[in-house]
Amino acid sequence: MEEIPTLPQDIIVEILIRLPLKILLKFRSVSKSWLSLLSDSQFHKTHINFSMNNPKFTDYTLAAVPTVSGLGKICHVYTIRSENSSVIVSKHECPSKTLSLSAWILGSCNGLICLTTDSFNLMLLNPCTGKFNVFPDLMIEYEVGDGGVHIRYGFGYDAYAEDYKVVKMFSFPRIGNEGRRHVNMVSVYSLKGNSWSSIQGFDSGYVNGNVGVFANGVLHWEGCYDYVLGGISSEIVTLDLAKERYGRIALPRYEGGGIHWTLGESRGRLVACCNYESNKADIWVMKEYGVEKTWTKLVTISSPDDGRVNISPLFVAENGDEVLVKLGTEVTLYNSRNASFKRIADYVSTDDFLQVQVATYLESLASPHS
Repeated sequence: MEEIPTLPQDIIVEILIRLPLKILLKFRSVSKSWLSLLSDSQFHKTHINFSMNNPKFTDYTLAAVPTVSGLGKICHVYTIRSENSSVIVSKHECPSKTLSLSAWILGSCNGLICLTTDSFNLMLLNPCTGKFNVFPDLMIEYEVGDGGVHIRYGFGYDAYAEDYKVVKMFSFPRIGNEGRRHVNMVSVYSLKGNSWSSIQGFDSGYVNGNVGVFANGVLHWEGCYDYVLGGISSEIVTLDLAKERYGRIALPRYEGGGIHWTLGESRGRLVACCNYESNKADIWVMKEYGVEKTWTKLVTISSPDDGRVNISPLFVAENGDEVLVKLGTEVTLYNSRNASFKRIADYVSTDDFLQVQVATYLESLASPHS
């Protein structure tokens, strides 16, 4: 009997990275050799890189965790995919009960979600595989001035060191001759080293948002500067995880009036949303990272509600016609072709409602361990 020919390993890898993740999870049971291949960190990196560069083969997942008094945290998960340049969102069962136990979502990267827990620990979770890793949060002693201290986090991947990192920022307000500024102490947790270390801090304006947005190897926070003379200006404060270098990116030009910026990331691109007091918002995408002149306005959204709510960008269709946003306490798909809203996950605001957290992530086999 003739032996059945086998394909070369590189051809097998090229086939596997194009398959849906749920099939790859089943293939781990085919044989020991396939389990070894699908558990290999190099295969994980190849699969993630292919997914990032080929959105038609990639499903993103939306995890929404609302907190309601008396009910705790309830996990809602949706699969997001692009189909004929449109966004298709479908309900998906919660992949891990562990997600519903989290206190805060601190970010996502390469299919991993970083969360706090209820016991002064942090957690890296792959909701698709159900694997997670718990490690201690950083606790330090510091002197608090009149303005108190603001805590900010960030989570991302250092491609140079091949290491996932968590950033924790302690931001102390100071008032000087030029206006209000903040002194920021920064520490970084290395998953590979399983340890926290302090890095050089920096001065900035008020850093908005509890969580940094990760894109292109860099964490991003919106910074607001309140000057004694000249009013208020906003820009993006950045931290390159590989170089541990801070930077600034100018936000797009915007109309007059009181504004509040929110940041997001969609398929590797940085997205910024300018919220106006007039109950509308402009959504911009940076087409070429770091090149400020490539900021492109995709759409202007007018909120369907009477009350003013902030809009945060979550996912943008390939053609930019559809945008998935967090609209107050709702997750909504906005279609610019007919200015329509489709509510994806509606958390009715009641006296018992506390908060809602949302993160999008691509489905991967990435390990939450070093």
